[in-house]
Amino acid sequence: MTFYYTSKLCKSIKVSRAATLINSRPLSNKKRNILLKKSGVSFEGESIITPPFFYEFGKIKLGCNVYINSGCTFLDNANITIGAHSLIGPNVTLTTVSHPVAPKSRHAEVITSSIEIGSNVWLGAGVVVLPGVIIGNNSVIAANSVVTSNIPDNSLFAGAPAIFKRNL
Repeated sequence: MTFYYTSKLCKSIKVSRAATLINSRPLSNKKRNILLKKSGVSFEGESIITPPFFYEFGKIKLGCNVYINSGCTFLDNANITIGAHSLIGPNVTLTTVSHPVAPKSRHAEVITSSIEIGSNVWLGAGVVVLPGVIIGNNSVIAANSVVTSNIPDNSLFAGAPAIFKRNL
């Protein structure tokens, strides 16, 4: 707990230190959110993040009343934006980084693109969202789906890759 109290005195802290504190100490939601804010994550109101929660750079913006369940991994080399009242299931991966397919450039280059998740979106357990994807408001992505392209508002998608199932 000494780590938490010493971090309160700092204006900002390293993401690795914040992640260690969040994932290894029993903290209240308020204390956890303070650490996240100091590491770069921005909030538009209250949100709940259940540890363990893994992120790299703090390039995450959460709307009001967002719930992120346990075991989520956000590879935030580019910005990740999650709209208000969204629900993120357990073990969801949001990745803003990828590599070229060509073998010669695979190890030398990195491709990054932001992810935008609208308001009142539900991502089921184990969903993977790839770089550059925009998920529309009020949409649902079924468990264990892989989202490779943009999702329109008010729709249900499922599968790997995620395909349209019906309007909501």
